[in-house]
Amino acid sequence: MKFFKSLFASSQSYALNSESVQAFAEKWPQIKNYYEILAKTFYASEKGNLTIIKSESVNLVERSEELSIEGMPAEYRNPKILETLLTLKKQTKLVDFMVQQNLGDSEIKNALSKLNEIFHSIVDLCFTEK
Repeated sequence: MKFFKSLFASSQSYALNSESVQAFAEKWPQIKNYYEILAKTFYASEKGNLTIIKSESVNLVERSEELSIEGMPAEYRNPKILETLLTLKKQTKLVDFMVQQNLGDSEIKNALSKLNEIFHSIVDLCFTEK
């Protein structure tokens, strides 16, 4: 339920109801799996806790690899969403690289914040570009 509330919050400007958000997640379970990890790492980082992203960055990359065009619902397959999905995957790998290289917490936090923004861009595009 937490997933739906968080996802719904990002798409409120489109007057979506919780049923449409739930349908979105059911149609594309890989995006839900990805976001479950992203959400817990991002929200912890906002509170200054980067321990979770440091322990989960590899899992986040694995989940991003599951976000394939073949697994994406056909109704979301358009050039803008596909381009943004590729950007998401690249940014996910960048965050993991930064974690593995033990870069500074502020750098990791900024990269994770950008990753969260990219994710929410995908969600918004899925609801507006159909």
